[in-house]
Amino acid sequence: MKDDYISASELARLGYCERQVAFDAAHGRRTTARQRQASARGIQAHDEFLQESRRIAQVSERKGRCFVATLALGECSETKALRQYRDLFLRRTGWGRQFIAIYYRASPVLCRWLESMPGLLSACRPVLRMMASAAQAAVRRRLDFVGVDDEQ
Repeated sequence: MKDDYISASELARLGYCERQVAFDAAHGRRTTARQRQASARGIQAHDEFLQESRRIAQVSERKGRCFVATLALGECSETKALRQYRDLFLRRTGWGRQFIAIYYRASPVLCRWLESMPGLLSACRPVLRMMASAAQAAVRRRLDFVGVDDEQ
């Protein structure tokens, strides 16, 4: 059987009509052609989302421009996690894209300033590591949700 998961529609039906669920259990579920088409569209949309998430996760490994994190931590798993968070979460919203644009404009100046203040740069590292840890957890939850191995 291809459907080894419970769809959101089926969960909604449980709350909507217990009698229909009982009827289906007793007599077998019968779907209309329209329902099968809707199900196929939903499965296709999920597959497209999965492919997009895989592509974004792979591209995030190569992209630069995490200025402050790269300056403070270098190229490491933390900067990779911050890039993935940027691409999987921030780029998908209007406010996130605005934040990224502002960050890209301000970061080069901020990095030059931090380079001249090694003590402050050292103080930024633990904060960036905490942010990266939270970002990594969020990315892992998203990739686990859509069935992507983030070690690809």
